[in-house]
Parts: sequence; C-alpha cells; structure tokens
Amino acid sequence: MKIAVTLAAGVLAGVAPAAAQDSGAVVAASAAVTNLDSRSELTITGSAGYRFNRSLGVEIEITAVPRLRASYPTGQITIQSPILLSGAAIAIYPPPTYANQNGRAVFFTNNVRVEIPTAVTHLTPYFVAGGGVATVRHTADFTYPIGILLPTPIVGGIPGIRTATTPVSASSTELALTIGGGVNISITSHVSIDGDLRYFRLLGTEDTNAGRFGVGVRYRF
Repeated sequence: MKIAVTLAAGVLAGVAPAAAQDSGAVVAASAAVTNLDSRSELTITGSAGYRFNRSLGVEIEITAVPRLRASYPTGQITIQSPILLSGAAIAIYPPPTYANQNGRAVFFTNNVRVEIPTAVTHLTPYFVAGGGVATVRHTADFTYPIGILLPTPIVGGIPGIRTATTPVSASSTELALTIGGGVNISITSHVSIDGDLRYFRLLGTEDTNAGRFGVGVRYRF
C-alpha cells in the first residue's frame, strides 16, 4: 500500500510541472501577403494571447495592410479640397479617372487557437477561428472634365472644357470573421515558427473576401 501511494504521488508530481509548462502567455509576429480586392499586398501581423493547456488558447490579433493599391470605390466619394470657381457653372461628365490609388486596411480579431498534438513533438498542426472588426480606407486623385460657361453680352456665353483634380477618400468599418490554420514548428522550448493560412470575410454593404498567407515567430513565456 505504501509503495502504491508513493508511485501515485510521483506520477502526480510529474504531471503538474508538465501542465504548468504547457500553459502561459504567448506573443507572435509575422510577415505575410494578403489578397484583397484582387491584389496581393505586403502584410504585418501581431498577436498576444494565453495558452491554457497543450491544445487550447485564445489570442488578440492585428493584421495590418499598410499599402492597399485596390481600385477606388466609385460609389463613395468624399471631396477633401473642393475646387471653387466663382461665377462659373460646373458640370461633371462621366467617366472620371482615378490616379495614385492607395489606402490601407487593418483587421482586429479575437481568436480561438486549437493545437492538435501529434507523434512528431516538434510539428503541431493548429486551427484558428474568430471574429472582430476591419477598417478599410481608400484614397485617390479624382480627375474630371468641367464645363465652364463664360458670360458674354451678345450670346450669353461660350462653352469651354477644363479638367479639375481633387483628392478623395472613402473609409468603412465592417464586421470581420476569420478561419484558418497552419503548422507550428518548435525551435526551442519557448520559440517556434508558424506557417499560417487565413481566410477573412468582411460583412459590409458589399461583402468582401480576403486571404492571407504568412510565416511568423511565436514566443511562449
């Protein structure tokens, strides 16, 4: 009986440190490529979370697309510096043109991460799902022809054509859902590398899809 109690105590003493080692805070950062609006853009991601055990954890993740060279959404025009022509009748004729199209996108999500232990201790597949918000901003130089009616004392006016350019912008904040996964490769007891593939669904006036693939480093405290 004494031997059995001693063995049980030894097993529990070994399990407790192992469980403690599996849990803890985790931070990660990665470089990625995001496909959004039919363009592939360089992306930076960062996350912080907590691992409850060997399989389950939660994290807060930010995905930033610093430069978004997608087409400007023509239905959303905000004139930042309107052109004022005193005494002139101005008319906008289609089609306008957009130059220097740029922008940025930021995804902020809360995720659940499920890791699947395998016989290969240094190789762990994982699954991620979550949701949050996304902000997308577009900018461009909007150029359009204007008809100017010049007053004259005889016929009342002579029509003429000019072009005008003004900066425009469009911003939106939308619900964002994400799902994906990848493979985690352990380098040391605290450092590992993630190969991550992610899908985003932006739920707004017009739903938008985005895909992200990246490689990053994770550190477990």
